[in-house]
Amino acid sequence: MVLLPAESRAQTLVDVEIVIAADVSVSMDREETRLQQEGFVHAFRHPDILSAIQSGPVGRIAVAYIEWGGAGRHRVVVPWSLIEDAESAHRFARRLEKNRPARFNRGTSISSALLRSYDLLLASGYSATRRVINISGDGVQNKGPDLALVRSELLSAGVTINGLPIVYKGLLDGVVAGPERETDPRVLIEYFEQAVIGGPYAFVEPVTAIESYTEAVRRKLIREIRTPMYAGLRNAGWTSSAEDEDRAAE
Repeated sequence: MVLLPAESRAQTLVDVEIVIAADVSVSMDREETRLQQEGFVHAFRHPDILSAIQSGPVGRIAVAYIEWGGAGRHRVVVPWSLIEDAESAHRFARRLEKNRPARFNRGTSISSALLRSYDLLLASGYSATRRVINISGDGVQNKGPDLALVRSELLSAGVTINGLPIVYKGLLDGVVAGPERETDPRVLIEYFEQAVIGGPYAFVEPVTAIESYTEAVRRKLIREIRTPMYAGLRNAGWTSSAEDEDRAAE
């Protein structure tokens, strides 16, 4: 059993607490980790993100950003930050922009990343009705604690796990030498849907092309911040496309 630590009492009220867990395992090359980070930097400078934040009942959110790789391989890049206006959003973006993405070995441990993210949620110092882990990844779990058990315990604790699967290349590209392997992008998307995400309003936002990285990151964050607007959409067969989100916001 994975025993989760006891939760401390939070204080500052926000609409949602979000831990952004960015994959920097060895299967992610330097260009990809740079694009991933830049996607979040640009997102927090975009007016649509600020509009989503300020549209909430409280009008502010709390965000932390970590990088992760193999079992026990993770680091906090930007600690908990309160974002409520353009100044605080741009401050978060500047802090993140100064970071040089790491590259962690020892395989891919989604479970370890989730546990570290949950530790951060427990010690956030904030109080929210929604707690979200926004996790990216370009591969499946192959190291660390049992993912199914970790996922189950986090969902029982009321955490929502959303996925950003990076699917524009093969699952083994950058991991093993040899000829390029063609892999159906749906394989990793379905893995995230079935084995990773969960909780209230959970969803997957795949990165299907390298040029769509920034747009996918921004779209995912907006949906996480405004999640209650989408409460009935998944059962009705709605997707996470930009067109659907525009229709939902009308």
